Amino acid sequence: MDTIGSLIRKAIIHLDELGYSEGTKTRYRSCWNCFEKYADLKNIQDFTLEFGYEFLVNHYRVDFDIDLTPYQRFTVRSIKVLNDFLKDGTFNKCYQRKGLQVPDCYFDILMSYVENLKQSNLTDRTIQGKQIIIIRFLYFLKTNEISDISKIQSKNVLMYIKSIMTNYAVSTKETILYTLRDFLNFLNTGNYNKYHLNQLFPIIRSNKLEKLPSYYTSEEIRVLLCNVDRNTAVGRRDYLILLLAIQLGMRAGDIRNLKLDNIKWHLEKIEYIQEKTKNFLQLPLSDNIKYALIDYLKNGRPICDDPHIFIRHRTPYGHFEKGNVFWSIINKYLELAQIETKNRKHGLHAMRHSLASNLLQDNTPLPVISGILGHENSNTTKMYLRIDTEQLRTVGLEVPS
Repeated sequence: MDTIGSLIRKAIIHLDELGYSEGTKTRYRSCWNCFEKYADLKNIQDFTLEFGYEFLVNHYRVDFDIDLTPYQRFTVRSIKVLNDFLKDGTFNKCYQRKGLQVPDCYFDILMSYVENLKQSNLTDRTIQGKQIIIIRFLYFLKTNEISDISKIQSKNVLMYIKSIMTNYAVSTKETILYTLRDFLNFLNTGNYNKYHLNQLFPIIRSNKLEKLPSYYTSEEIRVLLCNVDRNTAVGRRDYLILLLAIQLGMRAGDIRNLKLDNIKWHLEKIEYIQEKTKNFLQLPLSDNIKYALIDYLKNGRPICDDPHIFIRHRTPYGHFEKGNVFWSIINKYLELAQIETKNRKHGLHAMRHSLASNLLQDNTPLPVISGILGHENSNTTKMYLRIDTEQLRTVGLEVPS
């Protein structure tokens, strides 16, 4: 087994192999040098994660029970990187904390449920969302000392539902209940449980029209774009991302997955398969988006063999991984533009709602908006009719005197 010193020297070489910048490598070496000296003082030669955490607590005063400073978070990452390198011979480009894990006693049943979902032609994203919901339910059972799927009773399910009722928005509660009912139905049909738990809530009341979609006016969007510094590489990238969301209504996942091959210069089109619906979509490559794209590719995008258009601006360069990676980008510019976001969603998806709203105000036919947004039919798009206030005024009835 490598000593701590030997492990650190190999990890430093691996930083070079992954193409990390000199500044980042210097930060890692500084932390690892302190760790090696601490190990020498303690006369410890073999690396363990526990000893690494001891070093963090005693040397950098890291308290895992409170929010850490950015530098403390980096020192924690430095130790976790060594642990990953020891186990796997490499480490993730960007460390992400693992989410809640399924209890061992429920692992097999969860995997069976996931396999069942895959046979229903659901998207990977939908399956992952359902899996997360069920893991939380199973974790709740385990913490309440229920470790056998056959022993789950109505009272246990109802207790779990009661525990989440105050933590989530109405739409999220509906999603949880639908998923939970589906899982309980799976248990019933597979004879994993004899209590017919799927009959607990045969009807789930939902009201998708309860809340108006969040949107931003044309003037707010204009001010938002004006606050992007397009003289910097990151600014050029962010400006293009925002244009794709604001003017074309592209979803964050589709922007993240966009590749150079999706740009059909000769047709002046952007063509891709939507991540959510798996349907083909063709969008116009307008002049301002075209020029923003050329500016980013020539003057902003890091030199990288990755076929994706959008690349992280920190080494090692590569495309954005799955997740809501653009949330911080749009919030940065909403804050710079001093746009009030209270009681409004402020992720990239809100720009999609804003596009629909502004198109309606320009009297764009509903089927055209459906085509732009990639909806399979106009019924999905009708939800945006509720936020076209001016058009609604024209059909309003007079209040009786």
